[in-house]
Amino acid sequence: MHHTQGVPRADIIALLQEGHSNSRIARDLHCNKPRVAAIRAELGLPNFVPAAQTRTIEEKWALYTRPVDGGHLEWTGERAKANKTPLLAYKEKHHSAAGVAFRIRTGTAPEGYAFADCGLKHCVAPDHVNDETGRQRARRELRTSRGLGDGPTHCVSDHDQTENGRLEADGTAYCGLCKVLDKRAERDPSAPPRTKHRAKSLKEAFSRHAVRDDGGHVRWTGTTSHTTPSVWFQGATYSAYKVAFRLHHGREPEGTVTSGCDVPHCVAGAHVEDRPMRHAKQEAARQERQLNRLYSGIFGEAA
Repeated sequence: MHHTQGVPRADIIALLQEGHSNSRIARDLHCNKPRVAAIRAELGLPNFVPAAQTRTIEEKWALYTRPVDGGHLEWTGERAKANKTPLLAYKEKHHSAAGVAFRIRTGTAPEGYAFADCGLKHCVAPDHVNDETGRQRARRELRTSRGLGDGPTHCVSDHDQTENGRLEADGTAYCGLCKVLDKRAERDPSAPPRTKHRAKSLKEAFSRHAVRDDGGHVRWTGTTSHTTPSVWFQGATYSAYKVAFRLHHGREPEGTVTSGCDVPHCVAGAHVEDRPMRHAKQEAARQERQLNRLYSGIFGEAA
């Protein structure tokens, strides 16, 4: 399109003052864009900013969310190519959509990765998103409610779990450093394998997660399988109750082994019971109730 320098300066100034872009003014008046830019600079007028860019990051974030059942929010905008993580482009930078959701809820920037722990992958509902600190706090509360107590002090690679200990969504403990090293090894097969301090015996594997507590109880800090404390040894899973029974009584249990005390997941050998022991306890309780009834019948309630 032919541009001419004959466009009156006043016409250009009028459109600049209305807030139009250099490109639009040059297009509408059929003049050179550099001339428009020069006049803008002479007048000290700010550069044009599209209306979409004047939105706050929260307002732009809301444009790409869609409610779904269960109070979740689905992301309809840009995603990372590798892992499909929701992304939001704002002022020439990319932001985590979940991170923006976290700031909307808390007013602060997330510590570590922010993502939803609600079960819907890549959900960006602010009430469902947590950062690393909040996520681990919620998982510790869940672990406590399940009676699992504290996690192990060291992992199989002897990493200090006070620094590297993390929890899965169900409260199961795992080593964050081991997870990082495993992912690094997947990306670089030439990397040296991490050293694992494998238990040499079932007793050693059990002892790593059995912590002595007050009252003769032994608190289990390892994993559980369907609420039963479990020991992983040489590729197989064992009931921690049964292992505790064998170590204490020196024999194989008969039937299912359970904890006989009121402390959740206590694995003290003296507190776990197999089927004959439970039956004997139940029979003793039955006989005691019978004697109490006979005693009351002979001497009366007052006696």
